[in-house]
Amino acid sequence: MAQITSPRIERIAFQIWWLIEDRAGECTLADMATFTGASTRTCSQICRYRGWSGRYRKMARSHAVDNCPQLFDAIDDELSSLFGEAA
Repeated sequence: MAQITSPRIERIAFQIWWLIEDRAGECTLADMATFTGASTRTCSQICRYRGWSGRYRKMARSHAVDNCPQLFDAIDDELSSLFGEAA
């Protein structure tokens, strides 16, 4: 038996599908909720119903990788102050 969905749910589902496709699955439920304006629970239920549960990242990525350039700059500055420009 076909389930009737509302235009709002269809809009959110299309937005989620588009986001997953555009980011090649590199998005989370929090990203979907922000993008669609719906709750993470709604996004989760739509993904589960549509069979998209395995097409996106389940957890947020650590920001430690994003901080590496700052860490390297700080280490370079410290080494330069200890050993001069030869470091």
